[in-house]
Amino acid sequence: MIELSKDLLNGTLIHYYVTCKREAWLYAHKVSADQSDENILMGKALAEIKEKDLHQFPFSNLKFDKIGKERGHYLVTEYKKSFKNPEGAKMQLLFYMYLLKKNLKLKEINGKVISGKKVIYVEGSEENMQMMEKLLEEIATFVSNSLPPKPKKIPFCKKCGYRDYCF
Repeated sequence: MIELSKDLLNGTLIHYYVTCKREAWLYAHKVSADQSDENILMGKALAEIKEKDLHQFPFSNLKFDKIGKERGHYLVTEYKKSFKNPEGAKMQLLFYMYLLKKNLKLKEINGKVISGKKVIYVEGSEENMQMMEKLLEEIATFVSNSLPPKPKKIPFCKKCGYRDYCF
């Protein structure tokens, strides 16, 4: 049985879980994606460029692009190269917001995901915080399964670094 450790619980796992549960299971069980996949290489290159500007916190392995104050509340900003998976991006951001709010005991926090000229706003409402808490419990239970879920063809498969493990 795998334990959902602090190192494993990160924005990538949240994004993968919302996108494809099999991908999340493989990632959680430290199965490496195809490191020569062009999308993985692009992601690594972008991460290296951004790395020096990422905000990191001592209580967590959080790595997000920007945090600031706007109109009396904290605002977390995450930049994405595309919006092919807006739900995954939104939940990844909400995860960051949840941990910041919980660990820093913030009264109000909001966020936005930006890709090009498109922006998705995410409220740090109590309802969203409770939804994230339930999602984290669900993920902890899910990754403890000894076998991954069966492959399921979805639109993200053709650009997934884990596709060789599925079809």
